Amino acid sequence: MFELRFKAKLRLVAGIVWLVLGALGLAGCATTRPVQPMDLSDPGWTIRNGQAVWTPKPGEAGIAGELMVAMHSDGRSFVQFVKTPLPIASAQRTTNSWQVTLGTENKTYAGKGAPPERILWLQFPDGLVGRHSSTNWYFARTKDDGWHFENLQTEEALDGFLTTTRLPRLHVVKDGETVNRIARIYGITTPALRGANPGAGADWLRAGNILQLPEPPKP
Repeated sequence: MFELRFKAKLRLVAGIVWLVLGALGLAGCATTRPVQPMDLSDPGWTIRNGQAVWTPKPGEAGIAGELMVAMHSDGRSFVQFVKTPLPIASAQRTTNSWQVTLGTENKTYAGKGAPPERILWLQFPDGLVGRHSSTNWYFARTKDDGWHFENLQTEEALDGFLTTTRLPRLHVVKDGETVNRIARIYGITTPALRGANPGAGADWLRAGNILQLPEPPKP
């Protein structure tokens, strides 16, 4: 009986994902050679873990699962969404390529250049850190320290919580960065960032300066 229920749920999730792919124009499309897997053991990664609810289309029941987001200072990113024991989606970006894998269909789509704007899993990292330039995507913090990420055209949405679980040791300041901006990139508080750099002078945010990053918060 459990096996039958699980298979029915698997078919339901697969159907929802296939409908979303159709809306994105990816269903049945040819793909380029898959991108090489990301090596998350590199010390330059910032990793966040948490829970989220994915709503593929308005009016449909959301799918709850575990969410992991990894972002590297060189512009790479990796997102994984899992509803145990079923992998729902994973997506990765480099500076000139992208790839998204739908576990329910065992299909991988990949390409060169900028990723398709309508694929939530590829766009979410930029939204999370406030780097998103498209007006089709909306990111907002919620009252309970969570967040809401939504495509304003399709109303596909992701709601959840994330906690930073791994950080690089250092950050090199870029031109125009502020304390709040740097803290958001790493998912830490501004007091924690200031506390990791005691005695920093008024010019501590000068481009090229090196800042210490705090230890990730304890679980």
